[in-house]
Amino acid sequence: MKTPHHAIGEAGQLPHGAGAHTHIPRSKSGVVAVLVAVAMVLVGCAEQPPAGSSDPALVETTSVLPPSSTLEPRPTGTATVAQPSTSIKPGLQLMEDEQFWDITGRSLEASAGSIERQATELEDILGALPPAQVASFNARFVSKTNELYSWELWGAAYVLNGGCSDDCFDYFRNWVVGQGRDYFKAVQLDPQVLNDGRLSFAFESDDAELLSYAGADAYRRASGGRDLYEDYPQSPSTTTGSEPAGTAWDEDEVQDLYPEITPLP
Repeated sequence: MKTPHHAIGEAGQLPHGAGAHTHIPRSKSGVVAVLVAVAMVLVGCAEQPPAGSSDPALVETTSVLPPSSTLEPRPTGTATVAQPSTSIKPGLQLMEDEQFWDITGRSLEASAGSIERQATELEDILGALPPAQVASFNARFVSKTNELYSWELWGAAYVLNGGCSDDCFDYFRNWVVGQGRDYFKAVQLDPQVLNDGRLSFAFESDDAELLSYAGADAYRRASGGRDLYEDYPQSPSTTTGSEPAGTAWDEDEVQDLYPEITPLP
């Protein structure tokens, strides 16, 4: 760092060899001239700091652009149009009831009574929709199965199948939803309508596990390979950790609660 004396020397020699042994004139005019010369040199030093100075007060701040890799690309002539089939809408909404039951009913009509075929038909129908609608169908499907999560319906499924575990009841509720709106409402009102012969043998409804996968599989198809639960982490699961609605029953007495249900072979 140069001292003021060095700076003065570089700016130009003071009259009469100014420095450590500078001769100061005795006259008032001479003194004034020397003081004026010194002041001019010091002002020049303040305006132009020595090279390499790190004094922050003398450094101008400038805005720095981000690396080129983070800048928005400029248009190059042809606009890129996003594919509707791969768009993701923020948030997750339940599909409207009317549309949900229409899709479910179409898959049931095309199934010819086969649960496996219904799952395939359902995936095909959903796979033709935009991904956001597939996610909304899946969320509505889960909400419908949750509406059936009651001790009353579980007891009926238990008697009908001669027993029914947690998983069995999950698949059973999938099957009821897959039977369409009218049957869904009828079962809600009176679970003993399950004795109508739609199921031929015990645990046949276990195949309805496939219905719970139709939404995620269709989403993967509609979105070009993406995962529904990664794109919509708030999507509900058919597995619930809460207690069923209503009053719990005793296994030894549950059959007496459903006198109209005949256990399946």
